[in-house]
Amino acid sequence: MHACSSSPVAAVAQRLAVPAALAPDQCQDLLDHLAQLADPRQRRGRRHTLGAVLAVAVAAVLAGARSLAAIGEWAADAPGPVLAALGVRRHPLTGAWRSPAEATVRRVLACVDPDALDRAIGAWLAGQLPPTRPPPAPTRVGRSRWTARLCAAAATTLGRRSTCSP
Repeated sequence: MHACSSSPVAAVAQRLAVPAALAPDQCQDLLDHLAQLADPRQRRGRRHTLGAVLAVAVAAVLAGARSLAAIGEWAADAPGPVLAALGVRRHPLTGAWRSPAEATVRRVLACVDPDALDRAIGAWLAGQLPPTRPPPAPTRVGRSRWTARLCAAAATTLGRRSTCSP
């Protein structure tokens, strides 16, 4: 039997239907929640903001991406207005949208604090729907299935066990 997670992400994500696309106000709200996370990357060499990389990953997973490769493909195929709503910038010379590549998403997910990411995404998801009933009482402490899926995708791509502990 499957035990419930203590994270609000699992409870709220079960009630959400997979959206065709996030509304612009949902994207901005997601970016606001992700802006609370500290960027562990060095300032030098950053092409994408932390919020944009994570927002693209979240939107791709909500659209059905189940691996880092799928997240990268979704980002590469996403239309400009969607990328703009997720905080992605245009190239200064060509004007083309510069979506984060799979390798960038992988590196960011490997170094970002998974607990802080889980809290930020859980808070955003919790605000997407009015509560219809109280979530079930947590029966175990651990990561949400959503965070576990991101960690598993990162570990599979890196060719090693997940560094995200349950």
